[in-house]
Amino acid sequence: MSKKNILLAVARISVISLLISVAVLFLNVWLFSSSKHYAPIEMLFIEGVLFIIGGVLLLLGRGGINLWSLKAIVLSALAEALYDTDTVGPSEILRHDKWKPQGFVRLALVLIVSGVFMILIYFINMALSP
Repeated sequence: MSKKNILLAVARISVISLLISVAVLFLNVWLFSSSKHYAPIEMLFIEGVLFIIGGVLLLLGRGGINLWSLKAIVLSALAEALYDTDTVGPSEILRHDKWKPQGFVRLALVLIVSGVFMILIYFINMALSP
């Protein structure tokens, strides 16, 4: 990839993340403006942390284990538990799978950057408020 394509991808992720952060802020103001217990900006901090955690979990994915192998592992473990016989175990099944991350990388990056923007908005607001 060229540098121009990389910068364009980073710019897209940043703009989408900023738009999501601002939309969540306005949604918080609309939902929590009459609340006595929670301020909209405090909820933005909590949502930012949740966005970062969700993004990291999406980035990890399922570790490249395809769904057919996962079903075979469960069935072999179930057969071994029920019938007490030697079956093809999970280690033999997983030996055929390669470790390839299959997470949702772009969505995860958007969520992580959105969470960072939300936390930055929170700290900027706390620094500017009296």
